[in-house]
Amino acid sequence: MRRALPWLALLLCGCAAAPPPWQTAEAPALAAARADGRDVAVFFALPGREQSDRMETAVLRDAAVLDALRRGGFQSLRLDGFARQRLFAQWIGGGEGMGVCVLDAQGRAYAARPGPQDAPELAAFLDFAAAHRDDVLAARAELARAAADGLAEYRLGVLLLELGCRVGTDELLITAAQRGVVDAHHRLARLYALDGLVERSRQWLRSAVPSPERTVTEGYVLFKERRHAEAAAAFEQALQQGVGGQDRLRARLYLGKALHEHGRDDEARQWLLALVADAPATTFGAAAAHTLTHMQDPTHDHSH
Repeated sequence: MRRALPWLALLLCGCAAAPPPWQTAEAPALAAARADGRDVAVFFALPGREQSDRMETAVLRDAAVLDALRRGGFQSLRLDGFARQRLFAQWIGGGEGMGVCVLDAQGRAYAARPGPQDAPELAAFLDFAAAHRDDVLAARAELARAAADGLAEYRLGVLLLELGCRVGTDELLITAAQRGVVDAHHRLARLYALDGLVERSRQWLRSAVPSPERTVTEGYVLFKERRHAEAAAAFEQALQQGVGGQDRLRARLYLGKALHEHGRDDEARQWLLALVADAPATTFGAAAAHTLTHMQDPTHDHSH
């Protein structure tokens, strides 16, 4: 037993030396991330708010979230959303000051998810950000080489939009649209709908070229307008049109949500259960599971 004690001491020492998750000292965390070339996951809390406190006491400490932080090699930081409202606006954008974003090693936000989340949703978001960090760097490099290239602006703008990053994304997509990239129009409509700016969203949607992806955006705008029956019909149409990739998952998720809001829970449950089964480790599958939990317990914290 005595021979094992030095190894035990070394193990305990090594564990103590590891940086704790969700540090609260902003400057040292960002400096360490820059020095190590690591991305930073930042949680903006609103202390005293029930949903925020639940995230701090349960979600941020959940094993799935901690595993995702380790898998992605993230530095992690917790900031007060009340005290750092300006920083929240700079990295995440509109909202009341609670949410999660991811910064690259240079301190540039490239992924964001405002509002409350369950542990599976947050873990999937962190995995999604880690899986696309190199894509973002490559798209930024491409744009730096060809600053006047509308397609380069479009590709970076769409990628940031998929990652939930609102800040600066509209400028990229507007410039791309002005330079003749027609698909940028419905992407802008989707971006503005995310922020609840449905009138501006409608302006861009009117000039968008028809496509299955545009139909998904139309459905999302209708959902934001609380026209749930029409939204469900649009998502069904997009699926019939053969929309693929992330937009297919998005259409399936919001079809389930729209059916639920329209009082067609049996149909909604079928769509959501199928999505959970088909895409369990994605933000869409996790959001579907979250919606199913809410349907079983309407008092469960949720957001649409």
